[in-house]
Amino acid sequence: MVLEGKVALVTGAGRGIGRAIALTFAQEGAKVAVTGRNPARLAQVVEEISAGGGVAEALVLDVTREADAARVAEEVVGKWGGIDILVNNAGVITYDTPVWETTMEQWDEVMNTNLRGVHLVCRAVTPYMVRDRRGVIINIGSSSGRQPDGDNGAYAASKWGVVGYTASLAQSLRAHGISVNGINPDWVDTDMARAYHPEGDPSWITGEEVAQAALYLAAHAPQLMNGQFIDMFEA
Repeated sequence: MVLEGKVALVTGAGRGIGRAIALTFAQEGAKVAVTGRNPARLAQVVEEISAGGGVAEALVLDVTREADAARVAEEVVGKWGGIDILVNNAGVITYDTPVWETTMEQWDEVMNTNLRGVHLVCRAVTPYMVRDRRGVIINIGSSSGRQPDGDNGAYAASKWGVVGYTASLAQSLRAHGISVNGINPDWVDTDMARAYHPEGDPSWITGEEVAQAALYLAAHAPQLMNGQFIDMFEA
């Protein structure tokens, strides 16, 4: 098990990509802090992990709230001693919404979750990683952060922001033994995707495939790989 003895914190872990990453990391030996806004979903993921012999803790976290991020980081470190891996996965989307129909409430929700949330959780976790002089941060972006669709401005802007933030953070933390990389998946077969396309599509990738990319970054990526993204879409 390649993550034996590691502690991972995964945001948005109650379903979809985050759930798949939490399950995969636990199967590989990590203790996993399963975080998100829905306690029932979090409890179900922890139950699945426990049934498979893994170790996990459910912690309610709204990534848009600074106090929430600080509290969860402190609780995880208090319980398990540190945080080796952070996966910033929590996200929301507006889709097929022209700019003139995008309300400021929609814009703020997307930006606050997808970009501000990444910063707040990184801000809460990195002091412990710097203290321990080790750590891996994995930010989940999107193909929209490379090749945006039309009528998707708020989401595309937030994910382009994640790409830039990741590159900057990687430069800041390299000297402290911390790597920062990300994953840009195309459409993933999740509840969020099916809310827009209920019929799904054979070309969609699975949360488990994204989880394997995250596992590579957490356990196998070369030390020099920093500030980079794994693009999981056709160019």
